[in-house]
Amino acid sequence: MTHYLQKYARFNSIEEMDDAAAKHCAFHRYELNNSDQLVLDVIRRYSVKYGAAHLKHATIETAIGKSNATVRRAIRKLEQLCIIQRLHYVRPVMSGLGANIYIILPFDDQGKMNSREDADKPHDDEENEPISQNEPLFLKSSIKDLTNTSPMDSKKLSTSLFSRMKELLSNTIGETKTARNFFGIHLSLSSEMLRFDIYKDDGKVFDDLAYRALKIAVMATKRKNIRNLPGYYKGVLRKLIDETYFKDMFLYFDAPPGNFYFPENYEPS
Repeated sequence: MTHYLQKYARFNSIEEMDDAAAKHCAFHRYELNNSDQLVLDVIRRYSVKYGAAHLKHATIETAIGKSNATVRRAIRKLEQLCIIQRLHYVRPVMSGLGANIYIILPFDDQGKMNSREDADKPHDDEENEPISQNEPLFLKSSIKDLTNTSPMDSKKLSTSLFSRMKELLSNTIGETKTARNFFGIHLSLSSEMLRFDIYKDDGKVFDDLAYRALKIAVMATKRKNIRNLPGYYKGVLRKLIDETYFKDMFLYFDAPPGNFYFPENYEPS
């Protein structure tokens, strides 16, 4: 009998899924911290049997030993980078939030999240069991090993944000003159936050957000005509900062009610 999670699978084998996860980590090596990688690995391990995972936040928290806020933040980042797809679930009996369904996306699906018409029919609120035997663990290797799969492994990548920005612009749009503009925008927005004591130690976080925003902005130029790329970048960076620091004020909900999927024949009480 076909398991309800199998219809969400995006790969033909465990090896394909592991390979995609490793490529995602290598491509987004500057954006993903250790917690993000651990959350992805939990989702991957629970996806081994059926190709998708039905997980509660508490299960992920226990598995990686991190807080609820850290897990939620990591899941949001993995979604934003198009590494996973999350399907929200509402329990028909309790009328509350249940375990979400998580799907690891193929690496070549960057920015092409597939909205399935039948995604509103998860089975029940039980979580699928992880399979531990004979499964490859891509995170057994360090992040250094994963980045060796990158086409840029022959280069010695600089750790400074400005150098990383110049390198990204050179490899994507073929010029580096605007790097100072993007770096200046980053300094302007981050300084507004860093002047507060609560954020004074988050310089690395803002650097990561700035680089991720630039990557998003540059990739957007491949899909549409952007007249003012620095202005577009500024908007993307503002959005990332807002989501990183202020979205957790509403931790009780994973998403606005309009984004939830409801099981067939569900009637609110």
